[in-house]
Amino acid sequence: MPLKWWKLNENQSPFSGRVLIVALDGWTDAGASASSAASYLRERMNCEQLLSIDDQDYFDYSRQRPIIVLDEHGERDFVWPSIELWGPSSQTKLANPNLQLYFLIGQEPALHWQYLRDEIVEIVEDRDIDSVIMLGSLASEAPHTRPIRIYKNSQTAKVRNFYGIERSNYDGRAGFLSVIGHVLEKAGLPTISIWAQVPHYVASMPSPKATLALINDLEIMLNFSVDHKPLLDAAFEWERSVDDFAEGDEDLQNYITGLEKARDESEAEELNTDQLALEFEKFLRQNEGESGTEKN
Repeated sequence: MPLKWWKLNENQSPFSGRVLIVALDGWTDAGASASSAASYLRERMNCEQLLSIDDQDYFDYSRQRPIIVLDEHGERDFVWPSIELWGPSSQTKLANPNLQLYFLIGQEPALHWQYLRDEIVEIVEDRDIDSVIMLGSLASEAPHTRPIRIYKNSQTAKVRNFYGIERSNYDGRAGFLSVIGHVLEKAGLPTISIWAQVPHYVASMPSPKATLALINDLEIMLNFSVDHKPLLDAAFEWERSVDDFAEGDEDLQNYITGLEKARDESEAEELNTDQLALEFEKFLRQNEGESGTEKN
């Protein structure tokens, strides 16, 4: 089912109107940074759940296990792996009147990707979505003591021209995030991928510092703002806890010092966009065969 083709004035942001942010917990979500960013925003914006996809044909319950929850009376229930669509409610208020944010959040599917891909395309069409942002995070050779680096790429020429970014030249194994982005871009929607680099030596634990970096980037790009204080506090505690963790390991301390030196030298040389793109492709290839945060 074809989507509407995108027409845009060259001076107009490609990302206005109904913007869908996609972030999935799985292979492309190191430190749960991207999924946490999307969840944080939809909570702060008082979004409402519009639909849930929890078809057992899409999930492997031996890998993505349901969760037992207890209600206020101690009665048991199960929360099954799912992908949920959230959108504006009557209580959602943004400073940017030209922006409506939607969120596709949940577990990366394990099975029948092409069927789910087609289902998501229909959802995007039914909701009259104008553009799509994919959020991801990768474990990389980055020091936890320095600002989180953000990298953007797009397969949409007008998006690349507007933001002065590159297309991805990566070829290799893909996550479902890339599958969604590909089919929607081919259907005529402007798409962009935004990636945060998470220190690989702590990529298995939540990284609020990377979550905050992704949100900051989205705020600048889309011209909106939310309260940062809970994330700022969490990011400070995260960095301090990693410091404490590394303190008792001399080898790790030396390794982090080396990463800091490499980062400082690269920033002194003022890496250009092409160099950052090459660095990002390197990180992608290094992470082939590894998940960002594989969770059951």
